[in-house]
Amino acid sequence: MPEAVPRLPGTVSRRGLLLGGGAVLAAPWLAGCAAEAAGPRPDVSTLVGAITSEQDLIATYEAAKAAAGSLARRLDPVLAHHRRHLAVLKRHYVPGSGRRAHEGGAIPPPHAAELPQGPTEIVAALRLAEDRAAAARRADAAKAPPGLAQLLASIGACEAGHAETVRAHPPADPAESANQAIQTALAAEHAAVYGYGVLGGRLRGGLQQVAKTYWDVHRAQRDKLVSILSVRPVAAAAGYRLPVKVTNARSAARLAAALEDDLVPAYVGLAGASAADLRVFAADSAERSMARSAKWRSNAGEGAPPEAFPGLPAAALSPRPEPGE
Repeated sequence: MPEAVPRLPGTVSRRGLLLGGGAVLAAPWLAGCAAEAAGPRPDVSTLVGAITSEQDLIATYEAAKAAAGSLARRLDPVLAHHRRHLAVLKRHYVPGSGRRAHEGGAIPPPHAAELPQGPTEIVAALRLAEDRAAAARRADAAKAPPGLAQLLASIGACEAGHAETVRAHPPADPAESANQAIQTALAAEHAAVYGYGVLGGRLRGGLQQVAKTYWDVHRAQRDKLVSILSVRPVAAAAGYRLPVKVTNARSAARLAAALEDDLVPAYVGLAGASAADLRVFAADSAERSMARSAKWRSNAGEGAPPEAFPGLPAAALSPRPEPGE
């Protein structure tokens, strides 16, 4: 066995590796004398992968907060965990030097994942990222030495918990009086899903991809409405009479605008629910539908939506005074 090498700055002693109860979390670079004659150490490259993953998750969460500030309160505790994961992983990372400088490789710069638009969609993307990170740490544990495997397993468990923490929580169960408004919105979403399936075939390139993205948005919205209903949800029809006949890209855009327009009154109606979380959900949904409608109108060469109060019943513009007013 070669002569003992002085400890590098930032490493820990073998005594310092002892944990409570006699368990040992071995620093991954202390692989014994046999490692000196071996090839590149898998623990270093495994650490590089785990560090890269945490850096990317941190960058993605920061991008999510910048894109949807309303999510900050939910995401900040999770982001703090990832920063702690990264700090500890970097403590264990000791790349090769001298004759072993080729081992491990450099850590790439952080890279944020591309995020969809909208808080609900962003949360779904973050949940998927956490699921993938947890699976990667599980796979890493099989390649790492026992001490490092413990650390990676712990991080993976935390990330599996994050996937549930950032899950988009549906509004609380609605009162019976809100169920009909939810059913109305659900019926409109069924029609939108059907209509986007029809119009998508008349589009090409970027607009076709936009239509596909919005089709997925409406499918997710449909499923969310089903999840918050406390009664049997209204079923989708086998087919729908569409308000615009689709013959080309322009008429496809006009149909998309009409489908979004039809959703607005449904969600404005739901905004009258007694539950505050349902009202916020409905108002947000109405705004998103109107924004998508305006975008499709522009693509069809048409002007801005004509209504100053889209989706609002005429009676709501001149409410009757309450007794005593």
